[in-house]
Amino acid sequence: MKRIFIFATAIAVLLAMGMGSMGAVVAEENATANESVVEDELEATDDYHQAIDTETRITDWSYTSGRFTLTIEADETTRVSLTEAGTFEEGTSSFNYDEVRLEEGENTITFAVADRDGAAVAVATRQSLSQGTGAIVSTGMVEQNPFRHFGGESGLFSGVIMTVSLAGLGSWYVVRSEDSGVIEA
Repeated sequence: MKRIFIFATAIAVLLAMGMGSMGAVVAEENATANESVVEDELEATDDYHQAIDTETRITDWSYTSGRFTLTIEADETTRVSLTEAGTFEEGTSSFNYDEVRLEEGENTITFAVADRDGAAVAVATRQSLSQGTGAIVSTGMVEQNPFRHFGGESGLFSGVIMTVSLAGLGSWYVVRSEDSGVIEA
């Protein structure tokens, strides 16, 4: 009887491990699908230029691991100010700021920001500030699955099902091992 119990427990654990990894694969596939949708949206707007002022404009940008890479086109040599924007926690904090000299033509700038959901960078020139404007490049709010620590929804539910199954199996074993029902637990 003990051999059957151990064998059933081993099978249940192996199944649960397989279900947990399936949740990770499904979550990975969903993340890849979401990334491709964002990339498709960005490709659809490749010809779009965000004006900073009448003489400078953002022609391209990318974001990876706390770094924005901006391609800015300038009609003449000018200075551009970059500051960290986006979502901040309540209370006091600090932010990154930089001024970069742009040459006439296309310039590529890398600017570091805190790696968090909703990262953004604000870009301005003297001309745009005198007009009271500027440009913002943002990753937008990134939604995270609250069940990601459990392997997603499938990992969480497979864990609950496994727990209930093992509790039922343990109860069945106790009832079957006693001669006339449960005498001692």
